[in-house]
Amino acid sequence: MAKFHYKFESIKKIKETFEKKIQKEISLIDLEIEKQNGFLESLADEKRRARSSVSGKNFVKISELQFQNEVQYLLGLKEKEILAEIANLEKVRENRMSELEQRTKEHKIFEALEEKHHEDFRLEQNQIEQKEIDEIASQKFAREA
Repeated sequence: MAKFHYKFESIKKIKETFEKKIQKEISLIDLEIEKQNGFLESLADEKRRARSSVSGKNFVKISELQFQNEVQYLLGLKEKEILAEIANLEKVRENRMSELEQRTKEHKIFEALEEKHHEDFRLEQNQIEQKEIDEIASQKFAREA
């Protein structure tokens, strides 16, 4: 019996490679989002520490208050920057997810096509085998007669 060769195997492998590449990109984006969320949490802790350093005192100089206000303002700007970066990463992740969904659909189509071709190949091989069996049977019958 002949061996089955799927004529689109190379295309299927390339599509699988692209799919794996996109999955890797998504996981890297997820790691970056987690990292940015960690920065955001540390920034929130820093803001709390800055507030508590002033609020614990009964007597505070105006210059200290001005300094604390500047620190709070700068930390707020940094927080907005990190939130914008997270939003940007989320958009990129959404795009990659839709691309991954498309690649997965293509992969499933090629798998279904391979199954269909393999089934057609098996049917063809069975027909060839049946013809050979019939030929052997008719030769055997001709010799006996």
